[in-house]
Amino acid sequence: MPLFGKSDSFSENPEIRQVEKMIAKEARDDQRALDHTIKDLSSAEKAHNKSIKAADKAAHALDKAVEKEHKAAKALNRAAHNHDAAVSSEQSAENTVQIKKQHEARLEQDLEQKRRHMDEIQQRKSHNDVSGHQYPCLRPWRRELRHRAACLLTVRHVHQQLRESKLSQIHAQAAAAADARRASLDTNSRHASIAGEPGPGGAPSTAAATGAPTV
Repeated sequence: MPLFGKSDSFSENPEIRQVEKMIAKEARDDQRALDHTIKDLSSAEKAHNKSIKAADKAAHALDKAVEKEHKAAKALNRAAHNHDAAVSSEQSAENTVQIKKQHEARLEQDLEQKRRHMDEIQQRKSHNDVSGHQYPCLRPWRRELRHRAACLLTVRHVHQQLRESKLSQIHAQAAAAADARRASLDTNSRHASIAGEPGPGGAPSTAAATGAPTV
């Protein structure tokens, strides 16, 4: 039996037939609205996933910039220019990460609006289901709607968990890279300071190099 049937499947009573036609029309309109909402939600989730990938790519660029800066710091006296370039590259990567995060936040807000819109449509459908139980021709459509809504909620929950896990990893990687960079700079600065102290006769002091006290 078709979902909404033809005109000859309606009741012979004119009043009941009018109500049946009205409910069938509302059901079709609600179905179209729900399909459109699901499509918009899917597009928003795809854009959201792309933003996560872009943020991950920016984090990898930041790691490479930190590594390049670390190598330049080992030869600070010979490669001061390369060191400055690496710092600039790191700052650029950090700015890119911040921009991607802001873009992701905007997408998250848009996604939440679409979710609320879908919830409103589902509530309206539930109200129509309660008022139209005496029409068996609508039952298959209701079951399909509930199944699709359950699947959509499951997918939304999984994407939310993946997004939170990926952001946590990116933040942890960026923090670890920044700590390693600062520690390397401090170590190289101390080594350069110790190596630069002159000993007797203008030669570098062995005591200064080894850290032993002079007599």
